[in-house]
Amino acid sequence: MSVSGPTSHHARRAVLAPLGDVSRAAQVEERLGAAIRAGLLARGERLPSEPEMAGMLGVAVVTVREALTALRGQGLVRTTRGRGGGTFVALETPGGDAGAHGRLASMTRADLHDRGTELTLLLAGCAELAAERAAPEEARALADLVPHGEEPGLWRQADAELSLSVASLTRSARLTRQVLALEADFGPLARLPLADPEVLGLTRAHHERLVDALAAGDPDAARRCTRAHWREVLARLARLHADATERSAS
Repeated sequence: MSVSGPTSHHARRAVLAPLGDVSRAAQVEERLGAAIRAGLLARGERLPSEPEMAGMLGVAVVTVREALTALRGQGLVRTTRGRGGGTFVALETPGGDAGAHGRLASMTRADLHDRGTELTLLLAGCAELAAERAAPEEARALADLVPHGEEPGLWRQADAELSLSVASLTRSARLTRQVLALEADFGPLARLPLADPEVLGLTRAHHERLVDALAAGDPDAARRCTRAHWREVLARLARLHADATERSAS
């Protein structure tokens, strides 16, 4: 498998933002684990050194070391020594594999609808607030997240990075944490429809419209285009769910 490019500046900044007053290894482990499971930190991506990460998170080096030990035990990261060594993401970026489709099939229609509603409202609200607070140059920089090629895995990662980067531009640590948690829990399933080339095209157009709205400081346009995009993607996910449920029942 090819290694995805490095995580965007805003997404990485959100993942490695200071933890606050309670500096515990469990919090570091939870945040990094969520980012890896959501595909925001891609397989093969090199993490900052332990001292660098400790400085970014506002914790002691020993706290980061303890968290990385736990993540290695879960198979989420691997560490190599010597020249060119470091800690790297080991988990395969979530995508349209059998496990994700199996999880989709196990969900009830009500649960799928509820999670989709939460995702749509949270991301649309973040887009609206980011349009009010982000500087135009920060918004335009998000255009760099659009990947080259049509590989669904790259687009899933880029779309998740866009969501977290927009959340970061709200300047709200609480909203950013909520987006990260939701991405880890539901994001990989929500983006299963990106295996369809037509949905990739819709996603590319959404990225362009959203960046334009954010750069123009237009909260209404940012909210509307985000809601419309996720309604379409989730409608297609509902059809995938219906097909999966039908297959499992036969």
